[in-house]
Amino acid sequence: ITHFTIRQERGISGTQPIIDEFAPLYHVRKDAPPLVLITGDRELELLGRYEENAYLMRMMKLTGHQKTKLYELDGYDHGMTEPAFPLMIKEILKIAEEIRCKK
Repeated sequence: ITHFTIRQERGISGTQPIIDEFAPLYHVRKDAPPLVLITGDRELELLGRYEENAYLMRMMKLTGHQKTKLYELDGYDHGMTEPAFPLMIKEILKIAEEIRCKK
């Protein structure tokens, strides 16, 4: 779904989902690179942020993309950098190792 800032700039309500070229969902495809999605707790996150990411993951899997992961960090809101950064680094290293082993 197109980012809320772009929707706001266009005068579109924050509750009106738009899927255009600015939306991650617009780019769903089987041959996409590995995708790691990290959100805060769905009850503390920005409106609909967890659900948008869950839908993106579902659509990626339906296309046959097997390298999409979604993490929800319980107890954290959108500013969850402290728990997210180590998790992201771990996932990047894991993906890099998988690529290295394929060579």
